[in-house]
Amino acid sequence: MNFESGFSIVEFLLFLIVGVILVWLATLEFRLMRLTKTLRVLFSGRTGADLEQVLREYMERMDRTDETIKQFNQRATLVEQKAPYNVSHVGVVRFNPFADKGGDQSFAVALLDDHHDGVVFTGLHSRSDVRVYAKPIVGGTSTYPLTNEESEAITRALAKK
Repeated sequence: MNFESGFSIVEFLLFLIVGVILVWLATLEFRLMRLTKTLRVLFSGRTGADLEQVLREYMERMDRTDETIKQFNQRATLVEQKAPYNVSHVGVVRFNPFADKGGDQSFAVALLDDHHDGVVFTGLHSRSDVRVYAKPIVGGTSTYPLTNEESEAITRALAKK
C-alpha cells in the first residue's frame, strides 16, 4: 500500500514509532527534571543544610548517646553491686549513764549495711569530758561485749527497712 506522497507503510510505522518514542522521552525528561529538583531541595534543605551532613551529624550524635547510655548502665550496675555494702540501717539511742546527774546527753549510734555489718558508736557524756567508743559489728553482733543501749541501737537500726 503506497501513499500518494510516496511513503510506504513501513516508513509510516517507523515515523509513528519514532514519534511515540520522542513523546515518551520528553515525558521521561520532564519527570526526571522534577525529581532532580525535588532531590536538590531535599538534599540542600530549606535552611541550606545538606541532608547528608545532617544525617551524618545525627548518626554521630546517636553514637555518642549510645556510648553515654553504656557508661550509665555500667555505673548503675556498679552502684547496684555496691549498694548492699552501703550504710542503710541507722539506729540511735540517747540515754543517761549516770542516774543522779545530767540528762540524756549520752548516745549509742549503730551504722549498718544490708549484711548487718558496720559499727556502733557510743558517746558517754559527763560534766568534765565526753568519751567516744566504737565497736565493729559483723552479722548484727560484735566480738566485744555490747551494752544494753548499743544492743538497742542495733535492734532499732535493723528494724528500719
